[in-house]
Amino acid sequence: MAQSTAAARVAFLIGDATSAAGRLGAATNHHLASGGRGWRSRLAVDCAAILGVAWQDAAALAAACELVHQASIVHDDVQDNTALRRGRPSVAARYGAATAICVGDHMLTAAFGVLAGLPNAPGLIRLFTARVSEMVAGQADEFSPRLWPDMTLEQYRGMAGGKAGAAVTLPIEGAALLSGMPELDVLQANGAGRALGMAYQASDDVVDIEADLRRGALNGVLAHALDSASIAGRAELLVSLEHGRTGDLGHDEARRVAAQLRPAAHELTAWACDLLTGLDREMARHRLGPVLMAAAAELRSRLAATASVQLDAA
Repeated sequence: MAQSTAAARVAFLIGDATSAAGRLGAATNHHLASGGRGWRSRLAVDCAAILGVAWQDAAALAAACELVHQASIVHDDVQDNTALRRGRPSVAARYGAATAICVGDHMLTAAFGVLAGLPNAPGLIRLFTARVSEMVAGQADEFSPRLWPDMTLEQYRGMAGGKAGAAVTLPIEGAALLSGMPELDVLQANGAGRALGMAYQASDDVVDIEADLRRGALNGVLAHALDSASIAGRAELLVSLEHGRTGDLGHDEARRVAAQLRPAAHELTAWACDLLTGLDREMARHRLGPVLMAAAAELRSRLAATASVQLDAA
């Protein structure tokens, strides 16, 4: 199935699964109209295709993965007070936080509704339940008041693996389940998916550093900076992160701190590239190797582009 055909089918399934009247329908359509990369849904289709999964089932899996992702975005925008999403007002900004929570819940339950019609639906529902729970747990940990004082690189990597990594394993493991792949091969694919997810998160962190600093939000650049800082430097950065968490971080302070984080951004990028190198090595003889190595190559290019981004005030 061509990517354009697959994308059209996925869009139809998402629209059908989320169809609703009144305010819920209007707010859901507002969010879906903002578009997105569709990276996870493409990954589901590509993995399913190479494993010989029927194209209708592949599209349904992709739709379910995309619905989970979009639900998380709507909820993230509420938690982060995000006014714009892809250049348009977020659902929370346009319709209010209460409605946005309903929209996220609506899309999440729609994902499970789509899964219910697939072969091996019980196994897929168990998989999605486990991975969504991981994503939610990782998100909840970000709101701990001890997030930054207790931060270590090990903790950041665990949170990134639980949140971003779990989201990317869904299309991969889902396709594997639909194809009847042996459990050991599924576990190996899971590891590759987590590597992709964490590397993807790292590329976002480099771009989002100043915004995350202003909110005191989880960011790998900040985690690397804390890990490599002197005692005095760590204390100074923790003060700025507390200012961000409480809304007291001024514009000048944010730009000054962001300008000092270039080495940490390069450290994070190098770590992400190492993850992708390990993926290439592990998946070289795996049935999903061609798809996942191609995804890694695409992501490696994205990391190279983000590494060249000039941090504000640098």
